[in-house]
Order: sequence, then C-alpha cells, then structure tokens
Amino acid sequence: MEDFAMMAPMIDRRGLMQRAMLLLGATALAGCDLLPGSGAPAALGADRLKLLGAYADTLLPATDTPGALQAGVPRVLAQMYADWASAETREALSGALDRLDAAARRQTGKAFAELAAADRLAFLAAHDKAALAPVPLAPDAPKGSLFEPVISVADVGYHKLKELVLVLFYASEAGLTSDLSYEHVPGKWQPSIKVTPETRPAAAFGIF
Repeated sequence: MEDFAMMAPMIDRRGLMQRAMLLLGATALAGCDLLPGSGAPAALGADRLKLLGAYADTLLPATDTPGALQAGVPRVLAQMYADWASAETREALSGALDRLDAAARRQTGKAFAELAAADRLAFLAAHDKAALAPVPLAPDAPKGSLFEPVISVADVGYHKLKELVLVLFYASEAGLTSDLSYEHVPGKWQPSIKVTPETRPAAAFGIF
C-alpha cells in the first residue's frame, strides 16, 4: 500500500491496542464504566466523522489491499473517542480535524471531505508535512521514553490523530492479514528467510 503511513516497528495486536489506549489517554477500562471524574461520553459528531472518514481514506486508501475504510478505522476511532478518550485527547483530536478542514477551505474553497480524491491527496501531502514539522523542545518539557517519546512537532494533535489511524488500522484484521504478514506462533523454524520487494512486514512483537 503506497501512502503516508509510517512503517511502525513490528508489534502484535495487543501491543497496538495498548498503544491506542495510551494515545487516547483512556478514561475507561475494558468491561468497566467510565472512571470517576472522566465525565459523560462525547460523540465525535456527524460532520467530524465524515471528515475523519475522508482523512483516513486518504491516508490509507484501498489499493490491492483493504484501506482504512474497509478496516472500519473511522467507526472504531469514533467509538473510542466517545467511550474511552480523555477530555484532553478529545480536544486534541477535534482540534486537529477542525484545523485540517479549515486549512482545506482556505486553500481550496471546499471542505476536505468534499474534495476529489486526487485533490485531497495533494492537499494532505502539504498539510502533513507542515503539521509534522519538528519544533524545538521547551526547556521544561518532560523526558520521554522508548515507548512513550515526547512529541515535539508543529501540530501535536494532528500527530496523535495520524498515529491513532495507523495504529487502529494495523490492529485490525484487514491490516494484520493483508498489509502485514501474519504467521502463527509457534510455527515452523526457518533460520533464514529471503527478503524480496514483495516481502511484507511481520505482525509480530518486537521493537527492532
């Protein structure tokens, strides 16, 4: 699949979902109600959901393999936004979507979701580059870690939005079985495997 997707280190589905929870600043736990102080669920809204769908489809379009829409990424993210995300994360994601749409309207005269696929792609290439441009860390910025680095880019909310779309796609059945290579473990021992241009990344745990 040829798109803007960053190729993440190999990781399994459980690890991907844990990463999604960290990104969301989850205020709920599986099988539980919202935690005290988290407030009532807030829906993403029809307009933003449409915008999210257009964004996800542009970022990870269907080619010879399923894309983000076929994997149900917008629906899952909207559900997590309502039921799991912290208020801070909701604000970051909503803000990123709103800024994306506002920029599209300024530059093209149309809402992002109303643009033709080719025009969305052209616009997003420039927006993505600007939003993810590195900026200096503040002197009092917290120290990050290998698994939770400090993000210092022009639009941190957009970075979170993009990473969530990618993480949720590669945690989906479509992403794991069509874009990645799934091998049941334990399986046959193969000490040496030839890597070719057609070799797909493995959907297995690892950070290197």
